[in-house]
Amino acid sequence: MPKFLAFVIVFAIPMAILAAPPETKSPTVSILLRDRHAQTTPTREGTAHCGGGNIDVQQPAPDTIVITLTGAVSAADHPCGSSASMNLEFGQAIDVVFEQPNVKDAKLTIEARAIGMVRSGKKGSASVTGASLTATGNGQSLALSLPDRNVAGGENLSVNDKAGPMEMPVAAGPVSLHACWQLFAAHPKALLGKSASAEFAPDPALDPLWVGGPRDPFHGAGKKDLGFQITVRASGDAPAAPKLDKVTRLTGGK
Repeated sequence: MPKFLAFVIVFAIPMAILAAPPETKSPTVSILLRDRHAQTTPTREGTAHCGGGNIDVQQPAPDTIVITLTGAVSAADHPCGSSASMNLEFGQAIDVVFEQPNVKDAKLTIEARAIGMVRSGKKGSASVTGASLTATGNGQSLALSLPDRNVAGGENLSVNDKAGPMEMPVAAGPVSLHACWQLFAAHPKALLGKSASAEFAPDPALDPLWVGGPRDPFHGAGKKDLGFQITVRASGDAPAAPKLDKVTRLTGGK
């Protein structure tokens, strides 16, 4: 065996033994999902369409939940007029769990964003309203909302709104979350006219012809992130553990 190779082997083994394992930090506070009540109610009259209507809840980490509401409505010309609406309502019970006995204070941090497009055509109107979330627990409450968006008479609007982060102190125990959101599009009595729409859902929620077709003012816009999304995080304050010096960690010495 070459001398330089033997040297590498001899000195590589102790280094592997002495290497400190990567530290994994677990959350001091977590969120436990309990009962949920969520519903989407679409309505339409005349030449109108609704799409999407999903309410999705994900927990990417023990201390974080992400709620995503999506929907799209469109109304086009009709001899008697057209309208489409979609009402979304979400209720979720959660428990805030202290994962470490020395946690003294905890809080919920909430933020929200809405991404989408509202189009009125030439004669119609469209709106997205009431995007809000309320959190209640331990005698505390927090209300977060996004601005209403309305277009009419040929107006078009691309929306990317954000609210928060906002914080609310919490104790270990139950917290109630409630969110709501409304989409609406209308077209007056007519035989010809471009459709009005509120589009806050990824493709293919509505056929492209129902949101402007090839002359869509937002033709080619990315749509994978469209919707009303709420992020809720829990965090807690706990006294820091005493830090060991490098020699103590590696050798166990005093």
